Amino acid sequence: MGHHDIFFKHTFSIKEHAVDFASHVLPAEINAKLDYSTICLENTSYVDKELSEHFSDTVYSCSYEQSKIKIALLFEHKSWPDNNLPYQLNRYMIKMLEYNIKQKEAFVPVIPIVLYHGKENWKPGSLKSCFKDLPEEIAPFIPDFKYIFVDLSHYTDGEIADRIFTLASLKISLLILKNIFHAEKLEKELRNFFEIGRIYFQEEKGLKFLESIIRYIFQVTEIKTLRVVEAIKPVTPKGGDLAMTTAEKLRQEGKREGKREGKREGKREGKREGSYNTLYSVIQIMRKNGIADENIAKMMNLDIYIVKKVLNREEIEIPLNLLGGEFGASTQGA
Repeated sequence: MGHHDIFFKHTFSIKEHAVDFASHVLPAEINAKLDYSTICLENTSYVDKELSEHFSDTVYSCSYEQSKIKIALLFEHKSWPDNNLPYQLNRYMIKMLEYNIKQKEAFVPVIPIVLYHGKENWKPGSLKSCFKDLPEEIAPFIPDFKYIFVDLSHYTDGEIADRIFTLASLKISLLILKNIFHAEKLEKELRNFFEIGRIYFQEEKGLKFLESIIRYIFQVTEIKTLRVVEAIKPVTPKGGDLAMTTAEKLRQEGKREGKREGKREGKREGKREGSYNTLYSVIQIMRKNGIADENIAKMMNLDIYIVKKVLNREEIEIPLNLLGGEFGASTQGA
């Protein structure tokens, strides 16, 4: 599971966050009939290995008038648009219905809520939009559904902090997610973001949640430890100490993990790491030469999501044909 997934699941596994978020993004007529006092986090995951490339599911059950309805919070954590989103949602919802069948229970309706925080502007369509040149008379035979799509880039930092959401911890989480791919701006605004939680961070649970925020920042950005300490210490001195200890924990975890991986993988892991670094270098060179990501993917016979993940330094399963740095003649002139 990637760092974005882990941070999202930690944030939205807190019931109060799920309620605050859902109550502000769902249509008013639905929101008015949901009894949030009955909301309950489910332990079941409906994401299989293939869907895990796209979603980190957090599912809540909640009473709706006299029936039961499930709110599915699905997190799209990539930094680029995925035009297959409606198809993936459809697969996800079918898996939930299959679970109903296995449990011999009535079908439960689902409201998918997708949170997107990528760098590119994205307006995903319906399942019908996935079909090219769909004749009008054929369209009624295509299964379709609505979903809630929340693009954090459509909100200003001020709207998130002051107007839309209620809980300080959720506000900070969303602000970090919104700006996580813009490290320079994030570093500049960290003090202001942390200031939102000044009162919350006086509590033990507030400091515990702050630790998850700090860990996330260290894991996915290049912001220096001292800069994070300088941003949090005026808000809460304990938070400053927490930033230092978290940074040290991550360093120690990295050392231990490196030793474990070395013992477990040996030469094979070294070869895989070398292939990853070579792949990253080749893609970077091609990009600097003005080649679009889509064309890089075609030239290297890769899926576009692999190119994007490598550029973001995210973990990937190196394709077998690339192990050992054998990238083909098409990249030699890049």
